[in-house]
Amino acid sequence: MRPIVSDISLVSVGAGALALTHRPKLKALPGIHAAGVTHLVTLLSEREGALALGAAARAAGLEWTWVGLADGGQPAPPAREEAVAALATLAGLVGGGARVVIHCSAGIHRTGMFGYALLRTCGLDEDTATETLARLRAVTAEGVGQQRLAWAEELAATARRTLTNAGRP
Repeated sequence: MRPIVSDISLVSVGAGALALTHRPKLKALPGIHAAGVTHLVTLLSEREGALALGAAARAAGLEWTWVGLADGGQPAPPAREEAVAALATLAGLVGGGARVVIHCSAGIHRTGMFGYALLRTCGLDEDTATETLARLRAVTAEGVGQQRLAWAEELAATARRTLTNAGRP
């Protein structure tokens, strides 16, 4: 059986690439992997089926990162710490050439916040990160909201400090 072709559009970021999307269908995961994606980042809660999606992603050959965000609100501890740790790890992976897809349910609020935070953690300045977010997925950039971008700035600043304290650029 041939994999379903994905509509994922990767955008170069450093040595790697990113894409933003809505929750992918399980049967699309092999096609996403076949398109060259190495990592899937899921920003869903457990009640939204995150674990089943993770199992399917791994079965399709993707590395899977789960950051359990319940909604598009400001992450509270421990989700905040989980997000910061994931941002620091993913920035290193993207810097090393990983091709990462980030999603939540609709691919707008949580995805926009986390995607922007990752771009900032990877070292893009605010203007370049904003422009790149729009290239990654226009509907996400238009719908994420300024408050979520402000939260993303806080997450990214903390993730960058984590990387600096660990001796990584």
